[in-house]
Amino acid sequence: MTDPFAPSTDGQLTRPPAPVPAGRRRRTKESDGGMFAAFAAFWGTQMLVFEPVSQMLPEYEHTVTALAGLLVAAAAYPLATWWLKRLPCQTHPDGRQ
Repeated sequence: MTDPFAPSTDGQLTRPPAPVPAGRRRRTKESDGGMFAAFAAFWGTQMLVFEPVSQMLPEYEHTVTALAGLLVAAAAYPLATWWLKRLPCQTHPDGRQ
C-alpha cells in the first residue's frame, strides 16, 4: 500500500484535495481580495462622504454616510472578485500554482 501523503517521483505531493464541507464556502484569493476591496471602498467612502453630508444633513450624517459606504462596498466586492478571477494565473519558480 502506498502512502497518500508521500511525495511523488516528480517531488509534488499526491495528497487529494480536501473536500469542502456542505454549506460552507472555500476561502480563495479572489474572495479575500474582494473583501479587501469592499472594506477599502467602505472606508474610502466614509472619508469622502462624511464632511459634505455633515454640512447638508447634520441630523442624518452618520446614517447617510453608513448607507453610502455599504452601497459602495456591496458594489465593490463582486466587481473585485470578477476582476481577480480574470487575471492570469501566475506560477511559482518551482512550478507550483
